[in-house]
Amino acid sequence: MADESPFKGGRLGPFHLGRRYKHKELGAGLGRVYEAHNVDTGASALVLTPDRNADWEPMEDWRISASSHESPPYVALEVGHAPASGRLPALAELLDLLASAVERLEQNAEARAHLTREPIGLARRWLGRSRRWLRSWRGRSLAGLATVALGVGLWLGITRFDNGPEPEALTAHGVGAEAAARLDAPIMIDKHDRGEMAIAYPMPGGPFRNQAKAPCFPDEGEVEINGGCWVELAKRPPCLKNQAEYQGKCYLPVAASARKPQSILP
Repeated sequence: MADESPFKGGRLGPFHLGRRYKHKELGAGLGRVYEAHNVDTGASALVLTPDRNADWEPMEDWRISASSHESPPYVALEVGHAPASGRLPALAELLDLLASAVERLEQNAEARAHLTREPIGLARRWLGRSRRWLRSWRGRSLAGLATVALGVGLWLGITRFDNGPEPEALTAHGVGAEAAARLDAPIMIDKHDRGEMAIAYPMPGGPFRNQAKAPCFPDEGEVEINGGCWVELAKRPPCLKNQAEYQGKCYLPVAASARKPQSILP
């Protein structure tokens, strides 16, 4: 059986756990059920973990998604990952557990509101991560260093003001690696600015002049494309104005300024 020490919330796999449903809402034998959201997509989720009273424990790693369609009518089960020696009884048990959790919460207004809401936007996810990060001792230490770096940057900006060449207009055909290196990206993702942002051009052949360059930080949601660091958006094409479209996805570049606080660390 599973470890009897209770999990009290926080990060579990790709999910951030929130409110835990009480036993009186669920009944006995199911385990612990949490409201959660996917930290990469912002999508709502329910997460089940076994406790000492549960008579189940996952034995295989599966990743699936289910969908239904009103017209034309159909339901579908899509397998994103299955173990090489996967057994269908293990898959059936997984579906039974999820179905039991939903059935026990089907009259719960809070559960309905959680599962039917829109995915959490990119700005709110970054804000939540930054708050959790700043509450950690490492975050507080780096925040102090970032303040020092910001003061140094402002002093250098006052003593030597140089905007560089004006950005050239981006064309519908995009730009190559050499041209991108001489341009500033129109809009960046700056980890110090959590507001809504927007970028509407094909992916350039290389990083912009003011864009963070590889190596990127996958654990912070960054992906490397053509030598630059980008953040994939939950939105899918057609992308909004000022968003970069690449292989059926929308992206924003990570600002090079996000690296400055780290550059002064020993």
